[in-house]
Amino acid sequence: MPAPASLLLLLAILWWPLVLPLAPGHLQSPPTFITLNGSHLNHLLLDTHSSHIYVGAVNVLYHLSPDLQLLSWGKTGPKLDSPDCLPPIDPTDCTQAETTDNTNKLLLLEEIKGGDPLSLIVCGTVLQGICEKRSLENVSQVLYKTDNPVDTQYVAANNPRVSTVGVVVEQKGVLLMLVGRGYTSKGPGGIPPITMRRLTPVARYSAPAFSHEELGKLVVGSYSEYNNHFVKAFHHNNYVYFVFSRRDMWGKREYRTYVSRLCVGDPNFYSYVEVPLSCGGGYNLAQAAVLGYHREQPTLFVAMAMGQASTPTPTDRTALCVYKVEELDKALHGAQLLCYTQEGKDANNKEKAYIEYEVSSSCLKLPQDSLNEYPCGGEHTPSPIASAIALEATPAFTWTPPITAVTTATEVGHTIVLLGDKNGRLHKVFLHANGTGTKYDTVEVDAESPINADLLLDSNKQNVYVLTGRKVTKLHVAQCEKHLDCHTCLSNRDPYCGWCSLEGRYLSSPDCCYTPTPALSTLPSHQAAPLIHSYKLLLQLYRDLLVSTKLYSSTTVFNIYNNKKCFLSTNQCMACVSSMWPCHWCVKDELCTHDKSCPRQHVIYNSRELSLPRGPDSCPCVWALQSSPLVPVGFDSELSLQGKNLDIFEDEEDYACVLVIEGQELRLPATLDRSKETGTHVFKCAAHQFRYSGKQFEYSAPVYLQWGTQRIDSAPHLRLQLYDCSVGQSDCSQCRAVAGNYGCVWCADETPGCVYNQSCTSGTMDTCPPPLITEVEPLTGPLEGGILLTIQGSNLGQSFQDIQAGVTVAGVTCRPLPEAYRISTSIVCELQASANATAGPVVITVRGSEKGESQQTFSYQNPQLSRIVPEKGPLAGGTMLTLHGSQLLTGQRTEQSIFFFFCSIRNEVSDTRLICRTSHSNQTGRVPVKVVFGKAERILDSVLFSYMEDPVITDATPTESFYGGGRLIYVTGQNLNVVQQPKMSVSNEPRERSEVRRRRYTHVSVRSPLVTIQELCTNVTSERMICKSPMVEPKSRIVRVWFEMDNVHIDFHTIKNKLFTYHPNPDLFQLNSESRGTPIRFKPGGVLAVEGKGLTLAMNRDEVVAQLGDKECVIKTLDNTHLYCEPPEEQPLALDDSDLPKLKVLMGSLAFDLGPVQYDNDLHSLVPLAAQIGLAAGAAVVVLIVLVIILMYRRKSKQALRDYKKVLVQLETLEINVGDQCRKEFTDLMTEMMDLSSDVGGPGIPFLDYRTYAERVFFPGQKGAPLSQNLDLPDSRRQTVEQGLGQLNNLLNNRLFLIRFIHTLEVQQSFSQRDRGYVASLLTMALHDKLEYFTDVMKTLLGDLVQQYVTKNPKLMLRRTETVVEKMLTNWMSICLYSFLKEVAGEPLYKLYRAIKYQVDKGPVDAVTGKAKRTLNDSHLLREDIEYCSVTLTVLVKSGVEVQPCPVKVLDTDTITQVKDKILDQIYKGAAFSQRPAADSLDLEWRSGQAGHLTLSDDDVTAIIQGRWKRINTLQHYKVPDGATVALIPRSQSSLGVNQFYQTGEKTPMLEGEEEEGLRLWHLVKPSEDPEIPKHRKSSMRERERAKAIPEIYLTRLLSMKGTLQKFVDDVFVAILSTKWPPPIAVRFFFDFLDDMAEKHGIDDPETVHIWKTNSLPLRFWVNILKNPQFVFDVQVTDSVDAVLSVIAQTFIDSCTTSEHKVGRDSPVNKLLYAREIPRYKQLVERYYSDIHNAVSGCYQEMNSTLTELSGSFASEMNNLVALHELYKYINKYYDQIIMSLEEDAAGQKMQLAYRLQQVAALVENKVTDL
Repeated sequence: MPAPASLLLLLAILWWPLVLPLAPGHLQSPPTFITLNGSHLNHLLLDTHSSHIYVGAVNVLYHLSPDLQLLSWGKTGPKLDSPDCLPPIDPTDCTQAETTDNTNKLLLLEEIKGGDPLSLIVCGTVLQGICEKRSLENVSQVLYKTDNPVDTQYVAANNPRVSTVGVVVEQKGVLLMLVGRGYTSKGPGGIPPITMRRLTPVARYSAPAFSHEELGKLVVGSYSEYNNHFVKAFHHNNYVYFVFSRRDMWGKREYRTYVSRLCVGDPNFYSYVEVPLSCGGGYNLAQAAVLGYHREQPTLFVAMAMGQASTPTPTDRTALCVYKVEELDKALHGAQLLCYTQEGKDANNKEKAYIEYEVSSSCLKLPQDSLNEYPCGGEHTPSPIASAIALEATPAFTWTPPITAVTTATEVGHTIVLLGDKNGRLHKVFLHANGTGTKYDTVEVDAESPINADLLLDSNKQNVYVLTGRKVTKLHVAQCEKHLDCHTCLSNRDPYCGWCSLEGRYLSSPDCCYTPTPALSTLPSHQAAPLIHSYKLLLQLYRDLLVSTKLYSSTTVFNIYNNKKCFLSTNQCMACVSSMWPCHWCVKDELCTHDKSCPRQHVIYNSRELSLPRGPDSCPCVWALQSSPLVPVGFDSELSLQGKNLDIFEDEEDYACVLVIEGQELRLPATLDRSKETGTHVFKCAAHQFRYSGKQFEYSAPVYLQWGTQRIDSAPHLRLQLYDCSVGQSDCSQCRAVAGNYGCVWCADETPGCVYNQSCTSGTMDTCPPPLITEVEPLTGPLEGGILLTIQGSNLGQSFQDIQAGVTVAGVTCRPLPEAYRISTSIVCELQASANATAGPVVITVRGSEKGESQQTFSYQNPQLSRIVPEKGPLAGGTMLTLHGSQLLTGQRTEQSIFFFFCSIRNEVSDTRLICRTSHSNQTGRVPVKVVFGKAERILDSVLFSYMEDPVITDATPTESFYGGGRLIYVTGQNLNVVQQPKMSVSNEPRERSEVRRRRYTHVSVRSPLVTIQELCTNVTSERMICKSPMVEPKSRIVRVWFEMDNVHIDFHTIKNKLFTYHPNPDLFQLNSESRGTPIRFKPGGVLAVEGKGLTLAMNRDEVVAQLGDKECVIKTLDNTHLYCEPPEEQPLALDDSDLPKLKVLMGSLAFDLGPVQYDNDLHSLVPLAAQIGLAAGAAVVVLIVLVIILMYRRKSKQALRDYKKVLVQLETLEINVGDQCRKEFTDLMTEMMDLSSDVGGPGIPFLDYRTYAERVFFPGQKGAPLSQNLDLPDSRRQTVEQGLGQLNNLLNNRLFLIRFIHTLEVQQSFSQRDRGYVASLLTMALHDKLEYFTDVMKTLLGDLVQQYVTKNPKLMLRRTETVVEKMLTNWMSICLYSFLKEVAGEPLYKLYRAIKYQVDKGPVDAVTGKAKRTLNDSHLLREDIEYCSVTLTVLVKSGVEVQPCPVKVLDTDTITQVKDKILDQIYKGAAFSQRPAADSLDLEWRSGQAGHLTLSDDDVTAIIQGRWKRINTLQHYKVPDGATVALIPRSQSSLGVNQFYQTGEKTPMLEGEEEEGLRLWHLVKPSEDPEIPKHRKSSMRERERAKAIPEIYLTRLLSMKGTLQKFVDDVFVAILSTKWPPPIAVRFFFDFLDDMAEKHGIDDPETVHIWKTNSLPLRFWVNILKNPQFVFDVQVTDSVDAVLSVIAQTFIDSCTTSEHKVGRDSPVNKLLYAREIPRYKQLVERYYSDIHNAVSGCYQEMNSTLTELSGSFASEMNNLVALHELYKYINKYYDQIIMSLEEDAAGQKMQLAYRLQQVAALVENKVTDL
């Protein structure tokens, strides 16, 4: 081609669109949108099966069609809720609950792969984020919900601002949902960031739907620190991926974006691994993400924002970064491999992978093939793994304002990224092969709202659904209609759009051709500018003889389609020769070419050529039907087609007419008739009877001509109209209404019908039959008219004009409505007014025919209103209003209204009354009643309806009922009689619909299972009414109890802040329990006794009615198990046909038939007269003897009474004295404790640090505990040994090894009980950083222990510490309850200790025996009366350079050491005992005047010696006066340091403890001998003997001490056992475990489980703490204080037992002391156990989170290496046995456990092994 021609072609590109008009028919439709103004929209979901759209919003769900038509909707809120409360929400328990919006957080499809979706999964923010399932067809229909969820069912975040993502996967045929949830500060703690949840309940786990129990979860130590923000979750291949941002705790603590991955089939999260994403330029926070394809490779597209400093808050600067999934998987795989086999380090020993989330695990050095063998991890592999190496990417596109949504599409192999931003705009970005992006278009979707992250393409990828705050928009991805010429179309570079050159218009790729082929060639982008590309393209086209039908541009790539099939199939030749290009048409070759010659000749030249033939008029074509296009079916019909320019076709090929009928081609031979004059050709198609199967009057069939196999051009709309007269024309009028050119006639045959005229042989009907009326509705109407009358029938006219003036009703004209007229079958007319009430038929006159008259009679009526009942109702509405009158059925279409307030009809209207329900009113007052009948209004003037104030209920009693109901509830209030039928209602969940389950799992509701029962209230006045409690099925779950008074609903619990409670029905046993139905004999004058059970749970005596036959049996007594009633004196008559009356007891609605009663009425004596006389004489003698005895008895009794009164006076005096003493002591103690409280409020409680606490609990009474030791090893061996101990640590982390190790040790005979406890504590130390694992192992061992005891005596389990696991349990409880001790129980426990010490020190304490006057322990009671008085010493205390006097109260009988201790207690009040100097290191100096200094000592030369007894010196001995001045000075020869090491156990009160020169020390009394009694106190030997014989006389001292300490003992017990605050999670967790064990082993004895719980918590932990406060506090516990604590601890033990607490004269004194309190404490314990048992539990995940947090908090306190080294000593001792045990286990062999232990032995002590 010459150059000028090329330039001309190039110029043509620019000007030819101006010449060719744009085809208007090809304009694409504008964007479709629906505005949902109800609430803010949150989520968008597309069901690819149905193409339906689901929208999750605040409080609402919407269901839309593909074209955004609303199909259904359902409400999800608002609901009564608070994020601080757990569901179900009870306003009495959760006072902060309020009506809360439910923001949609998850919207997913429950679908099995390859199957249809099952349901819609919906999760919101209320009720702690629980989920439900809804119907896909009607989203208002709930398929599954949980009314009482457990904590494992809390799914979504309870905060609308916190993200939640989810994905549904299938694992072994089971559907699971993986959920990522951000951190929320309110609500239950311990919900993991990522959880796996079931979608259906699983019976074998007793786990409900949406629960994560027994499934995997990502456990995090301190979730608030990490603060994950989830963006996306998706399923790809066999993995699930999560995209999220969080704080990098391992690195610089800045926020980064991560992608985590885990296997779909990994229910334990062993395969969890994550890798950080890096987006160059500082973009670090993911905002949106999608999995798409780029260059046919799966690719992750992430919109990243630049964060504000080190916060999770994004800035407005965002970027798009692209990551290949292949590279992402490679990075994740690499991190796993390093952590499995290289301890997370690379070749340079740099850490590249690590264990994240504060999980106590570490990377290992497993065999190299471990990852291949365990691709999804295993129990022995480390997890969760995090990579330290980020996956890098360069931003492909940056944008401001922020990007909020991203999705991708592919067009002809090119990637298009759609980005939504904060300003509501959608940007289209073309992604190049090099990873850079170019924006080519922007569409404004919603200027008022940002675009939501849910940006979805439809199934054919042609449209995108965009979600904003208030509307859903459907946009075409290809918006080519904006381009009006070729230049703008190509320069826009939209990959979806191109220019059809032959048609002169834009089109998207599928539209230009019928069957576009893939690109045949692509031109590179780097050679020239786009315009030059177009030029090169034209040259290429011209050279290859191709015509491009579409110029298709995506920046630089043009796609060329095969021209052969790129023309409209009906006019190929015309299109070719009409084009702007010099294109010519080869007729026989069907080829459009630039060449002027054709292979088979016969060319049609372009219209711009001079050669002939040229132009579209020369093209051979069929252009019209010569015959009529209307063809009736079933008749032989010939078609004639007109064609022209067909001479070029030779005769060797046959012509054929082709019709397309219902998708099938019908080929008919055709003959040609040439017309030389006109140049036209007529083709006659063979005659044929055409038919179609569709039930329609007319069918349009395309027709065209073929020459051989070649299709000849034809007019685009050349079609044949087939029709069937019989379809749709059921009567004559319909038939005649058909247009005349169809030839349809009504044939008067045997079976008349509408047929084609040529098929009617018996003649046609010229006129139609008269109208036939079959139905008229309604049959009545008001005189005023105005109602619409519907008339059905046949032959009701052929057009509206036929009947326009021909309808009368009862002689009155009825005006037809043209829009409602249906030809021949239906007329709707408006009834006109009638002067008077009349009746008659409906008559229709059709123009030109006879009249038609209805068989039914229509009546004009005059409806009247007479009265209303009731005449008043509440403002809230709901009153069932009955209107009485006559002819109220008039019109049947009535609207009732009370003034302006609508009253909806509830029941069927009768002729004399109608019933409607009133609506609410805004004000009180009287309003008229008006009923509308069409245009007729009837107003009842005589009576007005009164709206009155709503009723109010102020009290309702009682608040309990049996399930049987019928109990009278007495209600008081105001305006109660405003309502005609007040009801008491109960909504309950029936038993048969409830799942029989363990107490901690929820019941699942399917659809609407609740049943409502109502009882009418009676005796209604303005202020009172009586209601009966409704009867509900036993064991039903009561959901709600309320009073229903029309529209006023008052919940019962709002009246008295107390729930209405249902109790199990009582049991009453038959009178004759041995023989049912047999009468019992009754002697008149007695009472009938009825036994039963649970009689007074919800009924009192006055409410029970007993009837014996036809008379009442008066109830005398009613208790829980017995009923006593007094029958009438004479036998009543029976109420039935039987001879004997039956006793019936009525308790509410419950009736008990207890059997017949037979009176014993024998009045005649059977004793002979002589016998009667003898009996009388004998009786007289007996009476005489009795009188003599009575006289003697009275004499003695008077003497006894005098003695009793003396004793009574003495006892009253004693009681008064004890009471006075208790009050005085308690007052003094409270004064002291007030000072203590101020100390406690500050840093006053000297808690031990955790390390010391653990040491004293783990290793009680043991010196040199491992916690205080260091690993003593030579430097040459240290590294090797530590390496071996590290491997031993890894071995201990293998569950199989650890359990085998423990079991092996326990079967060794030389492994003592002390060894068991020691090993358990060493294991606790070694595994302290892995407490979750430690707990799991402990549960396994306890399960084995339960199995052992079940076969023996289960009640003995955990009673003593005889096994390793029992000591592990003790240690575990101590660890888990440490924080509870510090936060809750510590303060009352410390106050109790201080109160005891204060009280004991106020009285004399023997320094040698430890006995005290003030104590609770009778064995440590100082029984002797010791003379003592209080002395106040002025102690000089040096404070800096000044000396301050400090008053200290002591006793004159105190030893010098006791005085020093009391002085130190006062000076160092509130300080830790270990931080103050020891009394032995100081001397007490008495100062008097300037030079009078005397050092006081317990033993000196002045000590008194009597015989072999030597008395310890006291202040009384030195005659130190009250107010004396003393000072503590350092002892010069003291060998004791200030900070003594204090060992647990009792502190011996003996001073030196050895005897000096045969002398024995004594202080207040001489041990084991009679006390020396002063002369002035001596009494007779008889009194002394009495004192020794009755030691209980000293009980008053114990009672005084007990009364003084009672408040503090109560406070401690309440702190431990109260459920006012949540019980410690460890207690709930372990009690649940014990319940599970009992259920698993079939132990249904509650006493056994109670004993297990008591042995595991109170006896194992709390008693230990009560007896040894030095385990918790840094204090000294003396012998006298310890004695008091022992009594309190024993009381605590007695309170936890299940046996009945009985006391007698032989009972221990401590049981006598607390005889009254122990039953109360027992109730505390039982309620504590019961509340935990009944609580909604399922606390496993919360426990795991707590354990993880504890592991991280205190792990550093444990001396891990020392513990491992000590454990190895036991391994070494039993080495062979352990190795043998491991080798015998198949699983152990697979894991090479014996081999690994041999490696440890080789490293730790160079043990020779088989290596």
